[in-house]
Amino acid sequence: MTLVEVATVIAISAIVFTGVLIAYTDGIGYWQDTSEEFALYNEGTMALSLMGRFIRNANFIRIRSYSGLPFARLELGYPQEDTWSAAFYFVREDGSLRWNDQTQGRNKFNLKLLPAVEYRQDRDEDPYLTVISARFTPLDDIGSQSPTLIGYSLVRIELILEDSREDTLYLSSVVSKRNK
Repeated sequence: MTLVEVATVIAISAIVFTGVLIAYTDGIGYWQDTSEEFALYNEGTMALSLMGRFIRNANFIRIRSYSGLPFARLELGYPQEDTWSAAFYFVREDGSLRWNDQTQGRNKFNLKLLPAVEYRQDRDEDPYLTVISARFTPLDDIGSQSPTLIGYSLVRIELILEDSREDTLYLSSVVSKRNK
């Protein structure tokens, strides 16, 4: 082998190695982006599903302001109980969606619905998910039309979530209460 052939092989190998390295690092970056977006979507739809299940089974639905924000608290009542039995509310100070569950004697308060998991590698690391906004909008008013129902029977839930890279996701769902 001559020196020219060795230099040519080294140059070609360096080009191929650089291409493989770039493809690998891009793949890792795409995987991280996709996994963070998946966490936003997965946890957001899980929260919408849980709230929808509670709304469909409720007898009474009220929407109130909370922490100075209009439409930030959803209160639900159930037929076997005299008190409000579940509440979902947005806490702006820590960027979370929380709930109280008093159904069937559970009596659990201030549970964190979003973000569902609390983990960080460093103390200064941003949370993987922050709730930017949660809004519960009544779409109909039953009012005094029914002597047995109070509040609303159709509610729009809107969530705006943000990941640690400041990518946002908007989720919305319209849920109708079952007629009993």
